[in-house]
Parts: sequence; C-alpha cells; structure tokens
Amino acid sequence: MIYVVSDIHGCYDRYKKLLNRLKLGEGDTLYVLGDVIDRGADGFKILLDMASRPNIVPLLGNHEAMAIDTISHFFESIQSDRDIVFSRDALESMELWFANGGAPSLTDFLSLDEKQMQTVWDYLLSMPLYKELSVGGRQFVLVHGGLENFSPSRPLDDYLPDEILWYRPESDTAYYPDKYVVFGHTPTRLLCSEFGFKGTPNKIVQHGRLIDIDCGCAYSGGRLGCLCLDTLKRIYV
Repeated sequence: MIYVVSDIHGCYDRYKKLLNRLKLGEGDTLYVLGDVIDRGADGFKILLDMASRPNIVPLLGNHEAMAIDTISHFFESIQSDRDIVFSRDALESMELWFANGGAPSLTDFLSLDEKQMQTVWDYLLSMPLYKELSVGGRQFVLVHGGLENFSPSRPLDDYLPDEILWYRPESDTAYYPDKYVVFGHTPTRLLCSEFGFKGTPNKIVQHGRLIDIDCGCAYSGGRLGCLCLDTLKRIYV
C-alpha cells in the first residue's frame, strides 16, 4: 500500500501512533509531504526515525527549507567545534524560521550528537520538491503546498521552490484533468473557513482532483491525517 501524510510538526507521539496503525510492510511506502519539524518539540527526533526507515520517503516542506537556510550558516562551525558567529543573513533566516515556530526545532537540533546532526542534515538536503506516482489506476502528483503559476504544459522541474512550498490553493484552483494533486501546508480548517472549500475542518478535504491532507496536527483540535492512495481510504490519529 502507498500512503501519504503531511505536516506532522514535531508531534512524535502521533507519528508513532500512525506507524503503529499502518504497520508498514516490505511492499508499503509512506510519503511524508514536508513540515515534519517546527511548532512541536520533536521534529528532528521524527526525522531521525524516518531516516532509518527505507519505506518512508520525505518531500521538502517550507519549514524544512527555513531550517536549511538557518542551519547552513552555522553547521560547519558546529562540526569543527568553533564559536558560532551569526551574520546578518543568518539572523534574518533565523528570524523568519522562529516567526514560523522554528525555535523548538533549533533546540531539538542542537541537542543531537554530531553523528545524528550529520544524519538529519544529509536527510534534509536529499528531500525532493515533488513526486509523481501511478497507484491503483490513478495518477498522483505529491507536493507540499501547491503549484503556483500553474500551467498543465509546464514541467514540474520548472517550478521554483517557493511556488511549491509556500503556495495555498484557492477555491477556483484547478490543476490537471487526469491527475490528483495531493498536498499539505494549508490546514483544512483554514481551507474551509477562509478559502471557500467545502469539507470538514481537521479532516482531509477533496476538491475535484485536489486533496488537502493537512489536518492541523499541531493545533488544538487538529489531528494527523493520512491517505491511502490505493483505496483513497482516510486514516486519522
């Protein structure tokens, strides 16, 4: 079976409960559509666990991108045991990251030993922006946020990171006529209350061939939503 989940946001207990529910076997794969870190306290703990599991495949989220932008400024200093000196660019990157819930993640990262840091750093840098799949006779495009400035003839490789990582679809957004686009980034409570989509807040919302699986795990009343691409069954923790 092929599963997708997104926006775990440091909620380690829910992540582990989901794995216990899925019981991934050798032929199963779980795609994680970004934003594993931030808001909650255990994002890098989750990334370490994911990195040890060959049947879990990560995609880059905007929160991982912010972490990379910040950590890249001082990771070399940590490795060489030198004092960390923050440049103006580094401070601006950190300010943006912290404004979006990154402070617990930086604390979590700095608590890792050198080997663990290198593992999650390499893992972050390996994350792709998108994935195309054919499952159960359906075609899927997996992204973190959406496809800004969309054209059906535009190759996915042509999209800039910000067009995929930060974009939020609107109620009249339509992508491919023959492919489902599965995304996170925008909590479904926001999608329903402010973006005009029909659906149940904190549950997976489908709008034509758009499927939002960010069920607000890190927020009060939210949950972790997971979609099975083979059957379109929805699983909640």
